[in-house]
Amino acid sequence: MSATVLIIDDAIHIRRLVARMLQRAGFKTIEAEDGLQGLSFLREKKPDVVTCDLSMPHMDGHEFLSAAKSDAATRDTPIIIVTALGQEDEAEMATQMGADAYITKPFSSSNFIETIHSLLERAALQKAEVKK
Repeated sequence: MSATVLIIDDAIHIRRLVARMLQRAGFKTIEAEDGLQGLSFLREKKPDVVTCDLSMPHMDGHEFLSAAKSDAATRDTPIIIVTALGQEDEAEMATQMGADAYITKPFSSSNFIETIHSLLERAALQKAEVKK
């Protein structure tokens, strides 16, 4: 069974690029154009990992992160903040708010996929610990 990644970004070309990269690596993908749609998809479709841009209309990445991490049903879903070069301070703030990782654009596909695998492994270990 392959993991599902929710990609939240208002730039369609970025969403499609990331989706193709992840699909080639064996992941299923869901795309959302802003934080509001992303939050809805997170609750409905229950992806294994979320990637989220910071700068978006309607609901930005910080607002999405706050809403996702404050909801008991979604708080354990790993969230990777994807940010533009120069927004590292904002990404670090997102990490303090509960983001599980952040990646700065432009990024290498191998680093991106490695980060997703690492978060999936960590989530699986946490679930196994809860079951003990």
